[in-house]
Amino acid sequence: MFHRKKKTPAAVPPELDSPKAGRRITVWIYSFAALLIFLSTASLTFIAQMAWGEADRRALEAEQLQLTRTLNDFHRQIARDQITVAQWDETFNALQAPLDREFIAKNLVGDLWDDFNLDRTFVVTPDGTLIAQAFKDDVLFENRHLKSGNPIRKLAERTTAAFRRHQNGSNSVLADWYVPQSALLETSQSAFAVIDGTRAFVSTMPILPDEGVVQLEEPYPAILINATYIDEDWLSGLREQLGYKDLRFYPGEPERRQPTNYLLQAADGSTFGYFRWDHSKPGREIWMMALPLIVLLASFIAIVAFALATKISRLSASLEESERKNRYFARHDALTGLPNRHHFSDTLAFALDGLPDRGFAIFACDLDRFKPVNDTYGHEAGDKVICTVADRLKLLVSKIGVVSRIGGDEFIILLTRQTDRDRLAALAADICRSIAEPIDIGSGQKVGVGVSIGIASAPESGMNEQDLIRGADMALYRAKEKGRNTFEFSGPYGLEAAKLREHLEPKVADVSR
Repeated sequence: MFHRKKKTPAAVPPELDSPKAGRRITVWIYSFAALLIFLSTASLTFIAQMAWGEADRRALEAEQLQLTRTLNDFHRQIARDQITVAQWDETFNALQAPLDREFIAKNLVGDLWDDFNLDRTFVVTPDGTLIAQAFKDDVLFENRHLKSGNPIRKLAERTTAAFRRHQNGSNSVLADWYVPQSALLETSQSAFAVIDGTRAFVSTMPILPDEGVVQLEEPYPAILINATYIDEDWLSGLREQLGYKDLRFYPGEPERRQPTNYLLQAADGSTFGYFRWDHSKPGREIWMMALPLIVLLASFIAIVAFALATKISRLSASLEESERKNRYFARHDALTGLPNRHHFSDTLAFALDGLPDRGFAIFACDLDRFKPVNDTYGHEAGDKVICTVADRLKLLVSKIGVVSRIGGDEFIILLTRQTDRDRLAALAADICRSIAEPIDIGSGQKVGVGVSIGIASAPESGMNEQDLIRGADMALYRAKEKGRNTFEFSGPYGLEAAKLREHLEPKVADVSR
C-alpha cells in the first residue's frame, strides 16, 4: 500500500528559519575577527613599546659610554701632563739619595701646579714610603711609610705592578727602564679617592729616565701621584663637555641600583659614588611617530578582517542554509511540508522505544476518489487537494501527534498522546468528516474526496514497525471494502469498529453522489 506517487516540487515553506547553529558560526567568525584585530593592535603596540624601551636603553648606554670615554680622556690628559716631568733623567736623578729638594719643589711640583693646575702631588717609593707631598706648589718632604689600606699606596702598588708586567712582557733590547710613552700611558692608573677630606680624581705615573744618563742606586720606579678635586668647577667643566642635562655627583653607595646610575670605583674596588643625569629618551619620539602608524595599520586590519569575516559569514550562512534545506527536504514532503516516510520511521522508532509503558496508535490514511480529480482537472488541481487535506489533518492532529505524507494520496498519522479507542474512533470520525468537505480547486470549482483510515494500536496490534504498519494497512483495506470514507481498527478492536461508527457518525455524506 505504501507505494510512492508523483510529487510536485514546491518552494521552501515559510516556517524555515535560520538555525541557531548558523548564528553561532557567525558569532564565532566575527569574534575571531575581533580577536585578530585585538591581537594585531596589541602586537603592534607591544613592538612599539619594545622599540621605545630599546631606544631609551641604547641612548642611556651611549651616554654612559660617552661619560666613560670622557673620564678616560681626562685621565689620559693628566697622564700626559705627568709624563712631561715624570719621564725625565733629571727628575729621576733628583729622587736618588740624597733628594734634590730644590729641583723637586721647583721643577716637579711647581711645573705640575703652574702648568696643569693639579691640586695635590705625591711621590711614593716602590716599598710604599711617601717621599714628598704638595698642595698646589707648597711642598712637604717626609719619609713616612704609608699604611697598606691607604688609597695613595694602593694606587702606587697597582702602578708598580703594571710597570713590572710591561718589563716582563717587553722584548726591547734597550735598558730595562726604558718605556715608550704609549706604553707608559698604559701603566698609568686612576681611581677616585678622598684626599684631605675632599673627593678627588687621582692619576699615577712611574718616574723613569728618558735617555739613561742616570744613577741607578735606589730601587725604582718611584710613583708620581696627582689628584684633582671633584668640586663644582670640575663638575661644571664635565657638564659643559658632555652636554648632559642636570648631571649630578652623589657620594657613596646608591640606595637602589638603577640603570641610570653611573657607578665610580675607589682604589680598593668599593663604590666611591655615582653620577646621575636626565638622560635623553628618544623612545618617546619613536612612540609618537609609531602611534599614527599603529592606528592606521589597526584600522586597515580591522577593515580587512571584518570584510573577510562578512564574506566568510555569508558563505557559511549560504552553505548552512543549503545544508539545512537538504536536511529538511530529506525528511519532509516537498509539496505539503509534512514529514516524509524517513521522518515518520524515526519518530515511530522513538515511540517504539517507549513500549510497553507508553502506548501509541497509527492511522494509515488513503484518499478516496482522488484519481478522478487528477484525471479530470489535472495535476495542479490534485496538488491543491493534497495540500488542503494536509492542512486539515494538521489542524486536527498537530497537538496530539505527527502527520506524515508517504505517497501521492497516502498519509500516515502517529498519535502519542491519545490511545484510548473511543477517542481514536472519535478522531478518525472527525478526520473523515473534515476531509469529506468540498475542496476549492480554483476558478469557482469544488471537488469532493473522502478518506479511508486503518488504525493500529501499540502494543495491542504489535511491538515493532513491521507488525504495526501491516496491521494498519489491513485495517485500511477493510475500511475501503466497507464503503470508503470510513475507518477500521486492527487487531482486537476490528470487530467493534462498526458499532463505534454507527454511534459516532450516523451518516457520512458521499460527496460523489
